[in-house]
Amino acid sequence: MTHVGHGERGQAAAESLRASLLRIDKSILSLIAARMNIADVLGEVKKESGMSVYDPSREITVANLLAEEAVKLGIPPNLAKEIYFMVARETRCRQLYCPETVRIAVYGYGGMGRMLASMLSRAGCWVAVTGRSPEKAREAAKAVGAKYMEQEYAIDWADMVIYTVPTPALGELLPRHWSLYRESMLIADIASVKTPVVKLVERLYREHGTGPEYASLHPLFGPLSCPAGENVAVVPVRLERWRERLDALLQGLGLVPVYIDASQHDKAMAVNQVLHHLVYELYGRASAMLARELGVEPAALKQLVTWSLRQTLSTLARLESLKPVIEEIRAENPYTRQALEALREALEELERETARS
Repeated sequence: MTHVGHGERGQAAAESLRASLLRIDKSILSLIAARMNIADVLGEVKKESGMSVYDPSREITVANLLAEEAVKLGIPPNLAKEIYFMVARETRCRQLYCPETVRIAVYGYGGMGRMLASMLSRAGCWVAVTGRSPEKAREAAKAVGAKYMEQEYAIDWADMVIYTVPTPALGELLPRHWSLYRESMLIADIASVKTPVVKLVERLYREHGTGPEYASLHPLFGPLSCPAGENVAVVPVRLERWRERLDALLQGLGLVPVYIDASQHDKAMAVNQVLHHLVYELYGRASAMLARELGVEPAALKQLVTWSLRQTLSTLARLESLKPVIEEIRAENPYTRQALEALREALEELERETARS
């Protein structure tokens, strides 16, 4: 009976302490809500002043100040930073704004098309979704709070058209739509490989003798709920009148433009994207081969997973879901063969170093 009594008292004490923790957690949420309210007002100030939604230097400064305060309070500084950056990211997403009354047609209704249309709509831009399939475009428009328009009407209505389709489809659409564009418009795409796109657009300029301004964009992120704070590569094919307007739009969306030419873009992405994907795919294939060769039980593989491997497996699963896009990037990037050769040479070098050790 004595042991039961101690157990009951311990359980009662634990429940009382948990109730206190819950009250504190609710207070923390109330403080976050109050912070969000102030951030909403700050968002209006940013909009009126044309300020950037994302200020990385300030966020880093604040995070470091909070880390110092956390140490004084006996709290892990990395925990304080992690919480702050999560809250800051949500804050950015509540502050999006469209710097001018601009009509944007998003051509395409896949994950990236929907994300961009949703982001632009939340910022207050006038957004229409269009595409080959009226049913899919209409459904996507409804889902993201935009309007649906037929292709030719959307182009006639828009100040800016963003194509969110694969490069082969872009090669068909741009020549077909070119005569519908006005010189005052900005046309953009979000292709991951730029050299073939730029060559196509330059050929269209030569053939028609005129055309709209054109910027080939590469959002350096996948379909996120809100990518505010992320980078966007900008390859300006012909960008004069729209340069400042595009910068202001990206600033209002919390995105950071990185201006670069097509060749340098594709070379950089051969390193940062193609090679990156190849390394993950190589690990996936090699791990399966090695497990079979060593006769490792599947249960052991699942149970003996390190923290870093969990992150790798999560990335592998995500890349597998994007396999068609990854294969398209690999096929179109002019430096993929060199990426494969670099990977092969690195493996051979590692093999030699291992043999010497």
